[in-house]
Amino acid sequence: MGAAIEMPTDTPGPPSPPEPAVAGLARGRGTWRAALLYAVLTVALTIPLSLRPGSRMLPTGPDGDLFVWTFAWNAHAFLHQPLSIFDANIYHPRRHTLAYSENLIGSAVIAAPVIWATGNPVLATNVVALLSCLLCGLGTYVLARRVGLGHAGAVVAGVVFAFAPPRFLRLGQLHLTTVQWLPFGLMFLHAYLDGGRRRDLRLAAGTFSLQALTSGHGAVFLAVAMSALCGYRLLLGEPRALGRRARDLGLTGAVLLLPAVLVLVPYRTLQSEVGLTRTLDNWEATASSFVASPAHVHARVLQLLGHADILGTASAYLFPGYLPILLASSALVLGTRRRDAPPVASRHDGSGAGWRPGAVAARGPAGWRRLAAAAELIAVACVGLALYVTAYGPVRLRWHDTVLLSVRNAQRAWMLSLAAGALRVALARVVPVEVGGRLRRGSGALAAWARSHRRSALVFYALLLLLGLWLSVGSPVGLWPYVYRLPGFNFIRVPSRFTIMALLGLAVLSGIGFERAAARCWPRRPGAPRAAVALVVALLVAEFALAPLETVPARMEVPPVDRWLAGRPTPFVVAEVPLPDPRHAGAFERRQVALMLHATAHWQKTVHGYSGIRPPEHTALYEALRRFPDEDSLRQLAAFGVTYIVVHTAWYATGEWEAVAARLGGFADRLRLEHVEGEGRVYSLRSAAVRPAPSGARAGLPPASPPAE
Repeated sequence: MGAAIEMPTDTPGPPSPPEPAVAGLARGRGTWRAALLYAVLTVALTIPLSLRPGSRMLPTGPDGDLFVWTFAWNAHAFLHQPLSIFDANIYHPRRHTLAYSENLIGSAVIAAPVIWATGNPVLATNVVALLSCLLCGLGTYVLARRVGLGHAGAVVAGVVFAFAPPRFLRLGQLHLTTVQWLPFGLMFLHAYLDGGRRRDLRLAAGTFSLQALTSGHGAVFLAVAMSALCGYRLLLGEPRALGRRARDLGLTGAVLLLPAVLVLVPYRTLQSEVGLTRTLDNWEATASSFVASPAHVHARVLQLLGHADILGTASAYLFPGYLPILLASSALVLGTRRRDAPPVASRHDGSGAGWRPGAVAARGPAGWRRLAAAAELIAVACVGLALYVTAYGPVRLRWHDTVLLSVRNAQRAWMLSLAAGALRVALARVVPVEVGGRLRRGSGALAAWARSHRRSALVFYALLLLLGLWLSVGSPVGLWPYVYRLPGFNFIRVPSRFTIMALLGLAVLSGIGFERAAARCWPRRPGAPRAAVALVVALLVAEFALAPLETVPARMEVPPVDRWLAGRPTPFVVAEVPLPDPRHAGAFERRQVALMLHATAHWQKTVHGYSGIRPPEHTALYEALRRFPDEDSLRQLAAFGVTYIVVHTAWYATGEWEAVAARLGGFADRLRLEHVEGEGRVYSLRSAAVRPAPSGARAGLPPASPPAE
């Protein structure tokens, strides 16, 4: 079973895959059965959302409405302004405002036909979310098949990546759940590196563009994973052949990569214009997040262990489940067990041919060798710890109230390393150090290991798992402070999201572990019995289950007064009042995204918006609009080029509307009532009549640009 997964590569040519990488798997009955399984599990695990996708949503706050608006905008822009899709109608007069958050253009290819056919962007949003589960499972299935797993192991891997909490419980965060092209991209890259076919490299490039258009976070995950795979293969002896790789990519591959480059341009522009860059403020997830999951089984286990408070202190749900960890551990343990002959004495034949692979040193009694090895390891570890403390200061690792490691100064670590070194020197007569011989033996062993593991799915996906976790964890061992400034990384707010990439590594290892355990239990069978596969899948589903999911009624309500604006001559710019206090972030953000949804009735420019960033001049405008109408608010509205102000009388507190109505009468020369319908009023702003602002009153506001369709 190990050979089927790791594919020995002693010969320079690529091994023949068990079946063609793309066409054969797509046509295989096993692939369709796996797709059907993932579809059924998606429906079952997302009840009631899967049963009422047009009228229910996950309770994600303003982010959920932002995704609804984004899909509605993309569907509109596909038909009316495809070449300027990033110039969305929010945050007027700013440009490229779609890039203030994830653009979701790749997912909009799926959502737009749903919107055009039904007029229901809520349904389209849920279709995208649910389809991501199926595609994540299917992508992991074909990836696992590509790297050598059988049907059973690949099915298990797909279930883990599609439905384990670190990805599945982000179902309401579409930019994090739609990472389905991550396993597909790695599958095509594996196929190219193994078989050398140009088509696979070009498909890998196209898949990367799909992921970049679908999710910027997913594009970063895929770029890291692809770079890690290429680096791993090169480090273990894969020929670089850069010229041949470039020719294999060719013009076709470059064209397929072009969308990923083009979609990056507005984001890079915004980095310089409005500072669209994340910092290290509040970047660490709480330690409890890595053992937290609200899945029914895990929540019950935490309660029995007396740690139910973990769910309250966690900043995210990052625990992948007990069974995936057990299966992945089985892959590592069962893959390294040896039941053959005892160790062979080391031998170097002196001819320069090198050390014979597989031999181990046998100088000295076994007990002394173990003691010497322990002394060496302790010395090396203490030196590393002492160097770190000397350079960066004290180290203190805690788990809740338990201190796991505490080193306040480097002196103790240096003393302990000296003591371990002295012990190793004292043992030198019994167990010689043999630096030169060990280096030669180590070099030969490393070369042999590299040849046999260059295409090892076990080793690479274990490393990918570790890399994802290293990027996710906090100080003092976290990698994020050293890499967050890299291109693409500085768009990511919370590095714990790299657990999604780590989850893919865990999923492949789980599939390998299941197959190796099955090979031990049923050594005479080529694959695991169907009953064993069904049992493991059922246990995984039971552990991941959180159904029924908490959902809320979908609210896509556009007041009639906003719909009336759709019949007015275009172009025009809209502002709406009243606004909550911006210091009350929750209520204020919900109001802003509601006003964005109002603008879907006419798709003209609006000064309102909600996203990952907010231009400073809009913050000043929103503060002024809370005092509307007065001299300052009218002056700022005119400076922004606002044409219509929509007043929602029902949104004012009791008695407040009467005072506002009285003030409106005092500005009749600049505000003209155009329409009254229901609890809404539309006023036009006579901007030409507005007196000029005092010198310096609008300092810092960019010149207002004329509204554009």
